[in-house]
Amino acid sequence: MVFDVQQTGAMRPRARSGRWMLLWAGVCAAMGLLSLMVSDARPGQVIIWMANPVGAVALLRLQRSQWPAMLAALFVAVWVTHMAYVWGAGPEFQAWISPTTMAWRAALDVPVHLLEMMLSAVMLDRIRALEHAGDRAAVQGVVLLRAALLPAAVLAPLGGLAWIGVAGGDWHVMALNWFVGHTIGTVAALPLALSVATKRPRVALERITEPMAMAMLFGSVAVTLWAGTSLPKPFVIMVAPVVWMAMRSTLVATFTANLLVAASMAALIRYGVLLPPPTSSWWGDALFYLSVLATLLPGLFLAVMSEGQRQALRILADSEARARDLYFQTPAMLHSIDAQGRIVQVSKLWLDTLGYGEADVLGRHVADFMDPASARKAREVVIPAAARDGRCDNIEYQLCRRDGTLCDVILSAIWEYDEAHQPVRSLAVLQDVTEKKRLEARSHFAEHDALTGLPNRVLLQDRLKMLCAHYGRHKGVFAIGFLDLDHFKEVNDNYGHESGDLLLKEVARRLQGTLRAADTVCRLGGDEFVMIFSAVEGRTELQALAAKLMAAIAAPCILGEGPDAPVVQVSGSLGLALFPEHGSEPQLLLTHADQAMYAAKRSGRNRCEFYRGTA
Repeated sequence: MVFDVQQTGAMRPRARSGRWMLLWAGVCAAMGLLSLMVSDARPGQVIIWMANPVGAVALLRLQRSQWPAMLAALFVAVWVTHMAYVWGAGPEFQAWISPTTMAWRAALDVPVHLLEMMLSAVMLDRIRALEHAGDRAAVQGVVLLRAALLPAAVLAPLGGLAWIGVAGGDWHVMALNWFVGHTIGTVAALPLALSVATKRPRVALERITEPMAMAMLFGSVAVTLWAGTSLPKPFVIMVAPVVWMAMRSTLVATFTANLLVAASMAALIRYGVLLPPPTSSWWGDALFYLSVLATLLPGLFLAVMSEGQRQALRILADSEARARDLYFQTPAMLHSIDAQGRIVQVSKLWLDTLGYGEADVLGRHVADFMDPASARKAREVVIPAAARDGRCDNIEYQLCRRDGTLCDVILSAIWEYDEAHQPVRSLAVLQDVTEKKRLEARSHFAEHDALTGLPNRVLLQDRLKMLCAHYGRHKGVFAIGFLDLDHFKEVNDNYGHESGDLLLKEVARRLQGTLRAADTVCRLGGDEFVMIFSAVEGRTELQALAAKLMAAIAAPCILGEGPDAPVVQVSGSLGLALFPEHGSEPQLLLTHADQAMYAAKRSGRNRCEFYRGTA
C-alpha cells in the first residue's frame, strides 16, 4: 500500500538534545515498569510489554547519527526497569530469581528489546503517511501490521531464547508468549506514543486531563475492572467505554483509555480474575490473548475514523469559512438568493455600495431593495424565468440605496439545483452602471436637442462628414434640406412659449414619421430643422419627399390637452442642396441649403426651393 503524503513536522527525524533523549528513555522505563507491575512476570506467563513502542517512536524522531546514544540510554532504561521490578517485587519473586542473577540475565534480554525498537522505527519510517495514522484507518492498520505485528513476530524467536536464558522453560512457549505480549503491548501503546509525538506533550497532557476526558478514563478502567470481576464473558463490555470515548472525546484521550484498558486486563489476568480456559496444547493460551487484542482494536480504529471525520468536517468548515470570506471580500457586487428570492449571502461591495449592513439584508427578499418597477420585474419575470432556465444575463435593475437614491445595475446570475433539479440558490454578479448611465446621458444631451430629442448641430456635423466621405468614395448622391417654420413667432406671441415648445415637438415627431428609415432630421435651434436625405436618385424623388414633408407640417396641430387647447396650422419653407452638385463639403452644403430656404421664403413661403447658385 502506497500513501502520497510525506512525513512532516514533528515526525521528521532531526537532531535532539541529550535532555530530550533522557526524557524519552525515562518514559520508556516507566512504561516498562508499568508492564511488569500489571503483568505476571513469572516463568511461562505472558507479559503485556508496552515500553518498546516508546523507544521506537523516540528513534523515529532522531537522526540516525544519534541512534547509538539513544540506544545506550534505552538499554540502561530497560535494564534498570528489570532490576527495579526485582528489587521491589519482594522475597517471593526473589526466591525465584535473585537480583544478581537477574542483572546479568537481563543483559541478555534487553538487546532483543532494542532490536525490536529499531525494527519498529525502521518500519514506521517507511510509512510515508505516518502523520495520518491518527485520522486514516488504513494508515493505522499499516502501522500496527508493520510496527507491532511484524517486529514482534521477527524477534519472538530471539526473545524466546533470551527468556530461556533468564528463566528457563520451553523455547516455543517462551517465543509465543513474547510474540503475544509484545503485540498486545505495542497495539496498546504505539498509537498513544505516535499521537503524543505529533503534538506538543503539553497539549497532549491538557487534552488527557480535561475534566470530561478524565471522567471517561476513570469510567473505562472502572467498567473494565467491573466486567472482569463480575461477568462470565466480559470482553464485549470492556470494549464499550473505549468505543464511547472514541465518539465523544479526543484522539489522544481515547488512545490513553485503550492503554489503560490493556493494563487493567493484564492486572486482572495477573491476579487470577481473568483466566485462560484449560487447554492441553502449548499454544492454547494464545487464543485467549486474541480476545484481549480484539478488545483493543474496535475502539482504536473507531477513534481513528472518528478523528478523520472530525478533521474532514473541520477542513470542510474551514473551506466554507474561507469561501464565505472570499465571497464577502470579492471586489464585485455579489448576492445570492434562495428559491423564494430571499437574500442568503452578499458581498462587502454590495453592502458598501447600497449603504446597508449584513444584518439589514440577509433573509429579506431581494425585491425589497429595488424601485417598484424593478421589483415587479424581478418577482414576476426575471426570478421565475432564471430559476427555470438556470441563468439570466444583463438584466437592468434600479436598486434603492439606504439614503433613498437609486443605483443602476446590470445583473447576470446562474442557479444551483438539487438532485431533484429544484432551484436551491443563485449567484448573481451586479455591475454598478450609475455613473456610466449618467455619462451616457450627458453624452446624449451633448449631441441631441433637449426639447425634441432630435440630433443637434454637433451630431449633424459628424454625420455630414461621414456621408460626404462615403459618397465621395462611392459616387452616390444625397441631399440636405433646411426647414424653417413660417410665422412661428406668432404662435409664441399669441399662445406662449409653452405652446411654441409643444408645436416644435409635434413638428419633430411628424418629420421623423415622414422621413425614410435611412434619413435623419436634426434641430439646429429655434424653429430651424435640417434633414439629410440619404441615397436619392435625383430631383424628382427629392421633390416627392419634400412634398410629403410640407403636407405633414401643414396639418392642424392641437397645442395641449382639453377642449380649450388652441389649434394652429403652420407651414414651412424648405431649401434643398444636393451632394456633390451643390457642394462636397458639409459646411458648404449647409450654407447652400440655408440660402435655398431663404429663397423659398422670399418666394412667398410654404414652398420648397433647390439651391440655384449665386447670380
